This record gives sequence, structure tokens and C-alpha cells, in this order.
Amino acid sequence: MKTNKINILKGVKNGFFLFLLAGTVACAGETADTVTGNEAYGETEAVTTEDEVLDDINAATADVGADTWDNNEFNATFASTGYYGGWDENDDNMLDENEFNSSLYDTWDTNEDNMLDENEWNTAANDWGLENETWSDWDTNADGMLDENEFSVNIGENDFFSTWDMNRDSMLDENEYGTGMFGMWDENRDGVLDTNEFGAYNTYFGL
Repeated sequence: MKTNKINILKGVKNGFFLFLLAGTVACAGETADTVTGNEAYGETEAVTTEDEVLDDINAATADVGADTWDNNEFNATFASTGYYGGWDENDDNMLDENEFNSSLYDTWDTNEDNMLDENEWNTAANDWGLENETWSDWDTNADGMLDENEFSVNIGENDFFSTWDMNRDSMLDENEYGTGMFGMWDENRDGVLDTNEFGAYNTYFGL
């Protein structure tokens, strides 16, 4: 359902573009009819009006085509969710490794029951680049669920925190957190997320 929101928004944008295009073309035609009899002044005004119409169309096209996110746009989108502040338990505007591990545990727990079942783990392991991990290695007590301690031990062994900690201060600020996710989901390393790559973010944080 969350993924469908992107397609719905794109449909709305495309519909808006067609509406705007039709309206601007109609306006251009009406303006041209109005200025035809105004000799030299009218000709100058008509040219100017056509340029303005083209500018409007180009601007609309740019808006409609905005279906990729660069690192800055992604970080701004993530910041707008407010999740980071909720994970910052001591309110120091940074996440230490324990807070970071808890943040991922909370994020992977998509049904919000404070436990990770195997289905949640399988989906998240694939989305977060852990395809070579196995459920049985994480579920050390073999009870069919991951508690936060089991999760923290195993997520720590995969070096998310140290990799995302770009300034090596043993803390993650919000920008480092967002940039870490961006780099992980930018699979083709082209510096932007397309709608497919952005889908993983949308699974956990919505639009």
C-alpha cells in the first residue's frame, strides 16, 4: 500500500502537467489572437508571450519529472519524518551505538509488536544488504523471534554504525544516518535514488 502512494502521486503530477499544458497552450492562442491587429507592438508582445508560455511548460515538465532524489533531498525527506529525534533517547542530537541499534530494531519491526519475526527479518535483511545472513544465526535461542539483544549483537557484527560514522567520532548525527541509508540504497552508484531504489525507504518510513 505504501509503495502505491508513489505511483498515485506520479499520476496526479502527470494529470496536473497535462492540465497545465492544455491551459497554457490555450492561453497562448488567445493571446496571439488578441495581439494580431496591434502591428509592431503587438508582434513584440506575441513573441514575449510565447516565450513565457514555453518557460511555464519547461518548469512544469521539470516538476513532473522530479522522480529521483539526490543525497540532500533524501536527507531532507528523512529529517521531515521526525524518527531520528524519537530514537535519540538522551536528547543530545546524536545517536550512540546503542541508540543506533535500537533505531534499526524499531525500523525493522514493521508490525510494531516490539519483536522481530522471521518474515520481518527476511524482508529487512534483503532491503538492508544482508542477503548472505541466515535467520538461524541471528535467532540464537531458536524461539522463532529476535529480541533486541540478539539483534544488537548481529547488527553490530555487520559494521553499519562504524561505516555510517563518517567523521569517526563514535556518534551518528542525523545527516550521517540519512547519508548511510542513501548510500546503501543507491544500488547503481549514480548519486541519486530512482523510484525503485526509493521503494526500500518507503517501506520503512513512508512518504
